[in-house]
Amino acid sequence: MSEINIRVVVTGTDWMGSGIGSVESALEQLFREAKQEIILTAYSISTRADLLFDWMRTALDRGVKISLIINRLDDQPYEVTTLLYQLADTYNHLQLYSFLSADHADLHAKVIVVDRQIALIGSSNLSRRGLQSNHEMAVLFNGTAAASAASGLDQLLKSQDVARVPTPENHNLR
Repeated sequence: MSEINIRVVVTGTDWMGSGIGSVESALEQLFREAKQEIILTAYSISTRADLLFDWMRTALDRGVKISLIINRLDDQPYEVTTLLYQLADTYNHLQLYSFLSADHADLHAKVIVVDRQIALIGSSNLSRRGLQSNHEMAVLFNGTAAASAASGLDQLLKSQDVARVPTPENHNLR
């Protein structure tokens, strides 16, 4: 069994500067170091998550496959859905999925798994506040636990509540 390294990262002024790493820096590093695949889930993405889109574009430029499962994609801000559809139109290795539960449950998980080897699971939404000013906490870990997180996301992708979003040219934007 491989050794598992665990690190806590945070956001919020009460925690920052205390020697604990930041969620934002951890996410940036994950996107930068990804070699093959990124799987991430999001409850919400805000229009002020410009860094996220920059990190995604940089990884996509390197050929990294990204699968994004987002809660009720079409209920996200128009600017966010437009940008995501434009990215998916430009990069065929960006796969967008919408979580739409028949019983109106939400996908509230905030997870990113990179190359099935390292994962970050925490409370931050993909927004400027979630990555900087809210008081959020996440755990960054690797090894078999990260592979387990990836398997869990694989199961989610197969569920009846998750649908792959059609290619952008076939999707009617609002």
